[in-house]
Amino acid sequence: MKWVVATMNVSAITRTLRAVRSMGRLFAIISIAALLFLFATGLMGLAQHKWFAASSTSMKGAAASLSVSFFMDMLAMELPQLQGKINTSTFSPKNTVSFLVRYMLGIHPADPRSLLASELPGMRSETSALLYSGHATQATDYPADFTPPPDAFRPSDSQAAIQPPPATAMPPEQPQTGTTPAVPAQDTASKEPQIFIYHSHNRESFLPELKSKGITSPDLAYDADVNVTLVGKRLKEKVEALGIPALQSTPDYPSSVKSFNYAKSYAYSAVTVKEAMAQHKQLGMIFDIHRDSLNRDKTTVRIGDKDYAQVYFVVGKKNAGWEKNSEFASKIHSKLESKMPGISKGVYGKASNGNAEYNQSLSPNSILLEIGGPYNSLEEMYRTADLLAEIIAEMQMDAVKANAPVGSVK
Repeated sequence: MKWVVATMNVSAITRTLRAVRSMGRLFAIISIAALLFLFATGLMGLAQHKWFAASSTSMKGAAASLSVSFFMDMLAMELPQLQGKINTSTFSPKNTVSFLVRYMLGIHPADPRSLLASELPGMRSETSALLYSGHATQATDYPADFTPPPDAFRPSDSQAAIQPPPATAMPPEQPQTGTTPAVPAQDTASKEPQIFIYHSHNRESFLPELKSKGITSPDLAYDADVNVTLVGKRLKEKVEALGIPALQSTPDYPSSVKSFNYAKSYAYSAVTVKEAMAQHKQLGMIFDIHRDSLNRDKTTVRIGDKDYAQVYFVVGKKNAGWEKNSEFASKIHSKLESKMPGISKGVYGKASNGNAEYNQSLSPNSILLEIGGPYNSLEEMYRTADLLAEIIAEMQMDAVKANAPVGSVK
């Protein structure tokens, strides 16, 4: 009979078991640490509106993703004179890959928070995004707000004014879309205004109206006299013609603010809004009216035989209560879609960095309107303002009929 003898290396097995236990403990520690990190990050995201630390945002557009040096390098490829002024090229493998990742995935390789923002609810306000879309919404046509060059604010603006087209000279015939019939204008002078209109960038103007001044560049489409405040005036007049008292504020910040800084425009206009709210307690709806900076084909729609300036509703997600402002904007957007599809380009939420508060924390019924662009005419802007006036007046009248507080929206 043969015996089979088996030997067992007990010490080796013991070492293996100890190694497995050590790896298990290490895995458990890493897992717990990761969970704690995600939990802490979520809490930090929920409390971020109380902090003043700089935040990052995912860049969705190609232009927004490129730095100045990137553009300079692109120009240097065509202009040899610039090549000697650029020491290092941004077209390195590292920069190129970083740009592609940011543009296609919306993730900043140098900032892990941009990856977490898409997964953690508390950090969603870090990312600009389309909140409500419409018939005219295009995936890449987001509102653009460019800082004008220093020479855009010309000293001679107030001395060489041109006469703007009078609001009454353009009586656009609205298509039959069930628009609210105008009611006789009431004596609104003795009534407290319920609608407030102002302009943080009050000099934003329109190239068709600046031909007599020889201005042809959209970068220079700014004027002290013929500007977006005329659109606000038109909106105010139409709202009042429908029986709703309104108030417009039109200070020229570049000339009235000492050491004017364009980057602080919303700080200047915040004072305007606070003063108006303190003096007029019944103000309910507040509109900051701008014009966008995009090309004409992205700011204009033809309906019937007329061209209309399109409008984007912009919500500042730096405001802790931005969801309420978004809901308010969506109601106007929906009514505009029903009345005239193609005018509204949707509701866009700007990320919580930079200026993205837009004074909207002062009222849940406050919204920024980007109407048209530098290539639109005042006539096209007025047509859209008339449609907005009908919707605003209708919403306010409905609130009054429902015995709701003045300015509230149901």
